[in-house]
Amino acid sequence: MPADPPAPHAPDIPSAAEARPLVRLGQGDFTREVWPEDLGGARRHRPPTHQENPMSLLDTVITATTPAPPKMIVYGTPGVGKTTFARSAGALLIDCENGAGAVPGLTRTPYLRSWPEVHAWLEELASRPPANLGVVAVDTLDWLVQRIVEYVVMDLDKKGRGEVTNTLSSAHGGYFKAREIVHNIVNRDLLPLLNAITDRGIAVVLLAHAANTKMTTPEGFDVRLAAPDIPQWIAPTFIEWADAVLFAWREADGARVLTTEGTSTVTAKNRYALPPRLELSWDAVAAAIQREPAPSPAA
Repeated sequence: MPADPPAPHAPDIPSAAEARPLVRLGQGDFTREVWPEDLGGARRHRPPTHQENPMSLLDTVITATTPAPPKMIVYGTPGVGKTTFARSAGALLIDCENGAGAVPGLTRTPYLRSWPEVHAWLEELASRPPANLGVVAVDTLDWLVQRIVEYVVMDLDKKGRGEVTNTLSSAHGGYFKAREIVHNIVNRDLLPLLNAITDRGIAVVLLAHAANTKMTTPEGFDVRLAAPDIPQWIAPTFIEWADAVLFAWREADGARVLTTEGTSTVTAKNRYALPPRLELSWDAVAAAIQREPAPSPAA
């Protein structure tokens, strides 16, 4: 009797570990896999992918406050006590001006004559800060900007390297291209370094001289305001970066105070609901920042 014919061979069905999609479309996190069942075929087991249960961006929404060391600009007329304010904070002073030698009890760097020297100190403080350092102060912001400008127009200009007659309008081929390079250094190097210092739990205070500056309001009117003595083409970058811009001045009775809110004659702001006027001392500012805001009156 002839033998029974062999049963037809059943196709091999890959295991879950061997399962593969027909094709992958897209790239990176936006990859989409096409499986046979997506084309109308029989369903089969397939391994889950990270696309099946994606994390919603709404899961990352922050509802709690996140206190951080303050970033502030304190500016005022010469002799009002800006450097003494830094000393009262126990700050390490980044000395760009060489005018703090007469202030007793102040911890400061050597006089830093160039942007690369300042950069080296900021990089050191961002990566390896001393233990128990609470505040870093720059003396002064206007001289720090000047150091960056000198570096751009004298050191970086290949055709006029070291040329003292170079200016922001003439260096790097003219047309104020040097000004854009200064902007790049501030936005891509200086401010990230200062942010890295605050990420270490250290407050940053930029001291500055005051100037009577012409400002144009959003309505188009020109007004005169007390403001930090830095070029107006770079000033908004620093003012927007800072959590507080405080104006230091002396009252008629000799009291040294800080204005914390902008007025028709003074550039100032703060993100801490500070009282409009404070004593010019670090303890007063720190206590006001840590103070719980007053509850809103009942409707």
